[in-house]
Amino acid sequence: MNDYQHFTVEDFLLDAWFLAWVKHGQPEARQFWEQWQREHPHQRDTLLLAKDMAEALKNRPHSLSAEQERREVDQIVKLTRHVPVRSPWTVFRTSLTQHRWLAAAALIVLLGVGWGLIRFNDDSAPLSTLTPLSDLEKPANDQWVNQVNGTSQPVSLTLPDGSQMTLMAQSQASYPRTFETDKREIFLKGDAVFSVVHEGKRPFLVYSGTLVTRVLGTRFRVQARPGDTQLKVSVISGKVSVMDRKDWNAARKPAHQTLTGVVLTANQQVTYNTNQRSYQKELVDKPAVIASALPETFTFEDTPATAVFERLKKAYGVEIIYEPSALRHCTLTASLAGVSLYDQLQLLCASIGATYEVVDTRIIISSKGCS
Repeated sequence: MNDYQHFTVEDFLLDAWFLAWVKHGQPEARQFWEQWQREHPHQRDTLLLAKDMAEALKNRPHSLSAEQERREVDQIVKLTRHVPVRSPWTVFRTSLTQHRWLAAAALIVLLGVGWGLIRFNDDSAPLSTLTPLSDLEKPANDQWVNQVNGTSQPVSLTLPDGSQMTLMAQSQASYPRTFETDKREIFLKGDAVFSVVHEGKRPFLVYSGTLVTRVLGTRFRVQARPGDTQLKVSVISGKVSVMDRKDWNAARKPAHQTLTGVVLTANQQVTYNTNQRSYQKELVDKPAVIASALPETFTFEDTPATAVFERLKKAYGVEIIYEPSALRHCTLTASLAGVSLYDQLQLLCASIGATYEVVDTRIIISSKGCS
């Protein structure tokens, strides 16, 4: 087997064992390269750069012969060596290293389409390939753009209204070049995080599979991979409503019935089962502190337990249920800065002889009191 410790990007791109991992997904090759990265950290950036390039080539709209692929690899590497440091491409995350950033820019110049991540018009793949639309809903292709992230890294993008979208790996989103006067629509195929600009009565709508997520201004995440029967929406801040596409269409008719679906607030999520058309609402795995003008320090000095739980409720926007009379003699002294919510609860409950459980989106505290 080759000595990969001194391989360049070009060497990796032309290596059969490397391509068995990236292009063909062979389990033995994947296991080898994952282990190899851990054992040779000095070569990890070079390896990952080659991987991103190979994935971009793999996602070309037309298959390439071995000779064509070799020529494109040669061109990519040559361009990478000559691209100036200051490039006009600003869609890449700043966490990429300088060499990977330059190479990716060169790759885009070469390919001319967004297999890494760029905006393009896709006349061969109408918007209806993302989400089934009625004939009345299908827009003209030249009025819409597609965003495709064919790499292994998330991509930050700015939408026409100034809202931000982070498109996760192997995901696609479509939206109009200019949002309509009464609504803002995004069609998502995959996984994305949105930070939406508040615009009064003009709702922001994300269509993902069979779900519709409606917001006015908030931060949230939608996970709807093609073929998944479990679709998930989680809220970072603000409030969203989530419902099945059929219910949403019915609600837009003049004589509609009461809406179904769920409303989510910060640190809440819903998992929608497409087969059963059922919603499971719960807290996110790692609740985060909600931004506030007065940051919470989580420092308690002989503080009544009831006041502690009230501060946690406000900090995380999570409903915490307890019996005030049972805690009237309980006080707490602790510094819990940098500790996750569930760890905070575990430590606090242990100090006053209480327990907690999470039921749907609520946290219930049980205590026999303090003497």
